[in-house]
Amino acid sequence: MKRTFLLLAALVLSVSAAFAQSWDGLEWAVVNSSSSFLRLKPDYESGNETQALMGTVLRVKGADRYWRLVDAPDYPDVWVTELNLAFLDEAGKDAWIAAPKYVCSVEYTHLFAEPSTTAERVCDFVENDLVRRGTESRRGWVQVFLPSGRECWARAYEVMDFDEWIRIREATRENLLATARRLLGTPYLWGGASVKHFDCSGFTQFVYRQAGIVLPRNAREQILTGEEIPYDFDRMLPGDLIFYGTPATATKKMVVAHVAMYIGEGRIIHSSQLVRINSLIPGSPDYYERTNPLGVRRILGHVDTGEGIRSVAARPWYY
Repeated sequence: MKRTFLLLAALVLSVSAAFAQSWDGLEWAVVNSSSSFLRLKPDYESGNETQALMGTVLRVKGADRYWRLVDAPDYPDVWVTELNLAFLDEAGKDAWIAAPKYVCSVEYTHLFAEPSTTAERVCDFVENDLVRRGTESRRGWVQVFLPSGRECWARAYEVMDFDEWIRIREATRENLLATARRLLGTPYLWGGASVKHFDCSGFTQFVYRQAGIVLPRNAREQILTGEEIPYDFDRMLPGDLIFYGTPATATKKMVVAHVAMYIGEGRIIHSSQLVRINSLIPGSPDYYERTNPLGVRRILGHVDTGEGIRSVAARPWYY
């Protein structure tokens, strides 16, 4: 759930600028941990705006103690701790983007210092994380390298060639529903955008990315994409996104507070306290009591058409 107003966005910039000191280090960084919290201020008590997965390229713009002010691919002016990053110059950044990679293809696992589960664990490794491909393999293990260059080993059945992963994405309603349902019970986290925890728009973004589609990060942006569809059970289709919030008035802008995915038969799946299914039909035991949605948007059929939705092949999530 993301409620940031345009006024708040301007405030974010001023808050970040107030903390940031000049940065004369390397301009680029790549997330070097399984997922990294990106915060509004350089403080662990500050709000978590979003998450970036391992392999995500960030532009570094400022510093405050061990915090770095960065621009993420779809979220500017956020703070991350330095030990979550591998710092690169322009050539290093370009080399990272061009390098052959593996993507983590299971929900949760680990990388090891040697090709054995009894070896030292280097880090956790979650779905859609990226690592550079090595050239060696041993008895069901493959050599990989973190963005920092550290050698690790992954179980071969837990990774996939990233180019192949992109090639086999299928943007179908069946795939969207299958991905969404396997995430049932995942706990809610404001700013959550990894398989371990989601906010509402992080969940819909993740589900669509698994089908090869890159949605904007926040609900207030997602509502501006695709095709507007009437809120009508006879016309909505599984995969359509339903948005809730406060409509615009003569003096106030619309506030988008929540997004859910329609799954058919008057039901939705969404991240609200946890990923769950609710009914939109009054009187149902699991009735979702928010009424009068702000709008419904259809994403499928509107990818790479200039309507704010890109395919993973056209715009890899991480760069």
